[in-house]
Amino acid sequence: MLITAEQKIAQEQPVTRGKALVVDDEPTNRLILQAHLAKNNYEIVTAVNGVEAVEKFESESPDIIFMDVMMPEMDGYEATRRIKALSGERFIPVIFLTAITNEEELAKCVEAGGDDFLTKPFSHTLLKAKVDALERVRDLHREVKAHHNQILHDEEIAEELFSRVVMADNVELDKLEVMLRPAVTFSGDILMSARSPSGELYIIMGDFTGHGLAASIGALPTSEVFRTMTKKGFSLAKILKELNRKLETLLPDDKFLAVGAISLAKDAKSAKVWNGGIPKIIHLDKHQKVISYYPAKHLALGILDEIDDETMLHVDLSEGDSLIMYTDGVIEARDPAGNMFTEERFENILQKYSSKDVLVNIEKELIDFTDGYAQDDDISMVVIPCGQHLAVADEVDEEQKNITIENSRIDFSVKDDENIKLEWQWDFNVHAASLSRVDPVPVLLSQLQELEDIKNHRQNLFLILSELFNNALDHGILHLDSKLKADPEGFTEYLEKREERLQRLSNENILISIEKINFYNTEFLRINFKDSGEGFDSFDKIEELQDNDKLSGRGIKLVKELCFHVEYKGKGNEVEVVYEL
Repeated sequence: MLITAEQKIAQEQPVTRGKALVVDDEPTNRLILQAHLAKNNYEIVTAVNGVEAVEKFESESPDIIFMDVMMPEMDGYEATRRIKALSGERFIPVIFLTAITNEEELAKCVEAGGDDFLTKPFSHTLLKAKVDALERVRDLHREVKAHHNQILHDEEIAEELFSRVVMADNVELDKLEVMLRPAVTFSGDILMSARSPSGELYIIMGDFTGHGLAASIGALPTSEVFRTMTKKGFSLAKILKELNRKLETLLPDDKFLAVGAISLAKDAKSAKVWNGGIPKIIHLDKHQKVISYYPAKHLALGILDEIDDETMLHVDLSEGDSLIMYTDGVIEARDPAGNMFTEERFENILQKYSSKDVLVNIEKELIDFTDGYAQDDDISMVVIPCGQHLAVADEVDEEQKNITIENSRIDFSVKDDENIKLEWQWDFNVHAASLSRVDPVPVLLSQLQELEDIKNHRQNLFLILSELFNNALDHGILHLDSKLKADPEGFTEYLEKREERLQRLSNENILISIEKINFYNTEFLRINFKDSGEGFDSFDKIEELQDNDKLSGRGIKLVKELCFHVEYKGKGNEVEVVYEL
């Protein structure tokens, strides 16, 4: 390959090793050092005293500095201190040039910020060795700094992604009191909230092992599972079970997620609580008196293959009550002396203030206690003020209630009516082996979504399908009496009997059939649930089961409001409803 004249000249030019600032009030010393440094391919800048050295440092940005100690106007010690302050995070080596051999005076060179020193007179060999050594340190410092900047950049991107994906889709945060104080840029604590199709408010506070980017590697899959399953109508208990499976698969053995989970009922008059490894969840009344503590009774998620127990504790709520969840970063926060904030201090603060500003009081006390001391862990807390402001009213489409006279004459019980055109039919049979562990409602909704555009009907259909399935299972097959749920004690008994009877199932099943029908360009879904139970002596008992179901929700009354047509068949073990799309 031919080399041009310009390329040849360029190759012969020495490669500069950077810019050196030589500071000495003696011209001879400056000339000698310049000669030595020129042999090492340095570009030279000079200064005759400390004041000029500081000025040249700011204007020339040298890569290495050779500093005389004794100079007029400003000595080398002071000049070095000022230059090091101006350097910030940059590493600019300073080599002191001195004729002093006193150990105390040499120590002052290091104290002022010097990185090495040369005793006059010095040899070219020693100078070169010291320069080479400091260049290696400088280059290593720059490399470490570049890596550190890249890590910070990656964490900033990750934090932005975390905020967009994990936090941005949260609901009702303006009605909650939230404190999130990460120990570093990226928090290992997460807070997620979402409304289920039935109107329940799900709130999860999680604390991944450790803090920072490494601690939050599970945040994105956790958020994805939580939001997807909530949207599909899964219960919070089922979501926790799936989160555990997902995290156990994805996370390293030394990482897991401590979780506090609350499912607030649609009317905000009750909640379900699950504590898997966070400090005690606290229930306060409207006067900020503690009603109950709910300590961790379950393992954190991601430890075992299967969640140890997905049962959630039922909690009755009154207007003005509060539920509090917080991570251990709160009670393990340290003051400058290393003392912990402690759980006892936390609970004493709750009793200390009569104001309803629970979170404000805790945060103020934390700030005073830590006094600016850098914390080892993320600090997170959420206060859920319970009441009607978090309740969701039942919404029944007025157009559905005001059905036209023409449509009201349709007899949907006649399947061979020539005016009723069947577009498709889908049957789903749930047998005993699955009844105790499978909730078919999300599956049904998912399939319906594949077949039809049900975006504007999803919540109504979720309510209808949930009520019909729960009625078929609890009352049709398990023969449970809803009157048990009239009070919290009875509710616990109801759940215990339900679990016991589910384990004894053998040949029972629930057959679900869904059809899409068309009547004069009006589209309907015909939904049929038939259970293998014995049914009831009279339909009055069916109504009674629903009307007395105070703690379980809306009942058949709401199904009737949402549907165009509701009909019980047989002995009450089969029900058919028609819903207008």
